[in-house]
Amino acid sequence: MVRNVRTTAEMPWDTLVSSLSCMLKNSPLDGDGNGLKCETQVITRLLSDEVVVKSVKAWLKNLYNKKDKREDKKNLEVSRIFKSCGYKEFQSKNYAVSVQSYTKSAVYAPSGSEDLPVAIANRSASLFYLDRWQDCIEDIKLAIKLDYPKSLRYKLCIRAAQCYIKLGKKRAAEEAIVQAHEIINEFIVPGEKKARLEEQISEIRTKISCMEDNVDDVDTTKSLLPEVAFGENPNFRSASQAIEVKHTSKKGRHIVANKKIKKGQILIVEKAFAFVSLIYDNNDNVCHNCCRSYDDTPMPCTECIDTKYCNMNCLDEASSSYHRWECPGNQMGLWQEIGVAYLALKVLFKCATTTDRFNEVQQLVTNLDKLTPTDVISYGITAVMLMMYLSHYTEFFRHVNIKDCLVMKFKYNDLITTNCYFSNANFVTETDEVYISSLILRHILQIISNGYAITKINTTTDKDRDNLYTLQQDRIATAIYPSASMSNHSCDPNIINSFIDQYLIIKATRDIEEGEEVCHCYGSDFRRVPKAERQEMLESQYCFVCDCPPCSVPEYEYFMKKFTAMKCPQCSGPLSDITTSSYSCLDCGADIFEVNYVFKLRQAQARFDEAEICMENGRYEEALVHLKECFYLRRDVLYKYHEDITVTMDVIAKVYSGLEQWLNAISYLEHSIVAIEERYGSTSIEVCNELNKLTDICIKYLQEESNTASKFYKNTLKKTRRYLNQAEEIIDITYGPWNEVYQEIAVKKQILSSILENFNV
Repeated sequence: MVRNVRTTAEMPWDTLVSSLSCMLKNSPLDGDGNGLKCETQVITRLLSDEVVVKSVKAWLKNLYNKKDKREDKKNLEVSRIFKSCGYKEFQSKNYAVSVQSYTKSAVYAPSGSEDLPVAIANRSASLFYLDRWQDCIEDIKLAIKLDYPKSLRYKLCIRAAQCYIKLGKKRAAEEAIVQAHEIINEFIVPGEKKARLEEQISEIRTKISCMEDNVDDVDTTKSLLPEVAFGENPNFRSASQAIEVKHTSKKGRHIVANKKIKKGQILIVEKAFAFVSLIYDNNDNVCHNCCRSYDDTPMPCTECIDTKYCNMNCLDEASSSYHRWECPGNQMGLWQEIGVAYLALKVLFKCATTTDRFNEVQQLVTNLDKLTPTDVISYGITAVMLMMYLSHYTEFFRHVNIKDCLVMKFKYNDLITTNCYFSNANFVTETDEVYISSLILRHILQIISNGYAITKINTTTDKDRDNLYTLQQDRIATAIYPSASMSNHSCDPNIINSFIDQYLIIKATRDIEEGEEVCHCYGSDFRRVPKAERQEMLESQYCFVCDCPPCSVPEYEYFMKKFTAMKCPQCSGPLSDITTSSYSCLDCGADIFEVNYVFKLRQAQARFDEAEICMENGRYEEALVHLKECFYLRRDVLYKYHEDITVTMDVIAKVYSGLEQWLNAISYLEHSIVAIEERYGSTSIEVCNELNKLTDICIKYLQEESNTASKFYKNTLKKTRRYLNQAEEIIDITYGPWNEVYQEIAVKKQILSSILENFNV
């Protein structure tokens, strides 16, 4: 029970919420089922509890009071240290390193200090010497916007003119050099320095005069966004005409194919209604406004150090809308305390500033009537806290008349049929505090049931394997997509998600028949997580018991066990344990009452451990002997698709690769791919990883082998082409041809084509 408000102010937010929820456990709020029918009643009762209100206010005040003591804050001293480092690297002509230092200097420079525009201007100089003309121009514009000293702006204008010349933009170059000349005339007194500058400007004007006239600043870049198959559905935003939303009492709203859809066809291309990037990830490098990667030249927020943008347009767009209300929370360190509730606040900001898709968002399910009272109370306390944050630490309530803004957008009948938090009678009479808190609570509940993780495919390099790379899917943001949220769940989905920045691309992973439901997977599918774990996750987060085929058809029940099963002594099939001493074969059905595999398994593990020690010490030949002994022992007692056998084959291939015995490495990887396809499916990222490793080794062999007339060489040529095509198809379906891995596969195909020119294969 919460007793001391001063003590609770020091708690982590999760701990405070748990304490308050425990205190309220036996209160009317928790016990009265009617109180959980709509968000407004939950919020009203929470705001009427004096302990809740005082505790939350004290917690926020404590967080605010500590913001100047946080390490992650603007700091002039730190900014100048990085500026000094950048200058030293610049003088040493380490321009790429100086860019990084100047970026950090800009990030830490306090708003209003001259150090901020100077850091950006200095970075533009480094970019100029790296031949990054457009990036240099963007930094020059930003430095001037941030009030770079007027008397020194001629330097930036001259640099900009030189960049425009390199880019072939005559008109922009002329304008820049005119500005430079005007500034020099205003601020530079006649003398030797002015004479040198006049001479430099004259030389630049001569270069400009030699340029051809062209149309400047025309963006000829085509959008990377693909189009949906069969054209966009006028009744289903961002979706293909091949799918539509239907409603039944059993399934609720769901998506159905109204015509035959082929594997790989695009069904939805949808921009996020709102998203939040993972700002506290050390590897964060995405724009907080558009989710595009910004490399090493972000545009930093002038007030907080956590928020960065890819260009000035995004910085301006964010600063003039939602970021003014979230920036204080960044400075307080609030957002890492509250998880998905941060996105709920962004949804509120979007709803307050646009009419686009408002009603679609409001009608997303909340599962309010299915959640436990304790959960609803916990989410309600967070909603109250965020309302208090907006009220006491931002200008939100003063700049936005939320009722006037939202009343005209509501379709009352739609909202009343979806567990609405307001009825017509009390919609306009509720206080702003109750109204905003209720909206935030609703959005929190919607995100729990409808949130999407925006992911990016990255490559990791294994230096021990001669720079072979593998793919990994990293989460970079969380978002809300109203159209995609209409699809139901299946543990064996027929669609897959991929992303271009904040855009969600949904493709069919197999042929879908007319009338068939279109389903995606809300979490891990049946190939990765056992049924019991999947069911528990789906029921706890999404409030339903899944009855899809992998959860209801008996043949799927033991799917996961195959990959950790021992081998049946009668048919070599997988054994499923009935008791600690008896087994049943999943293939032949034989009951096995005695299996003496323990000794061999211990021997195999000992050999594997010895091999790892040898590999760490560079004794690869010795490691190979131990690994093969391990492999033969495991093959004798484990089912052929057992994960330990697959791992053993993969490590053997690694050792052979290190010894540059390419054909042997290829052979073992080929065998491991069969098991990986069985486990994860033929279009999985795991299979693509193995195919990438395999084709890397194949190409090394083809490039280095001198006996090109051998049957092994010619056979490898054929297989490499087939494997590359298979990898390309997987990437095309799962991530799209816009993905960088697709381009890397294309490079390997070009290398193979040059080799194939000499062969009739």
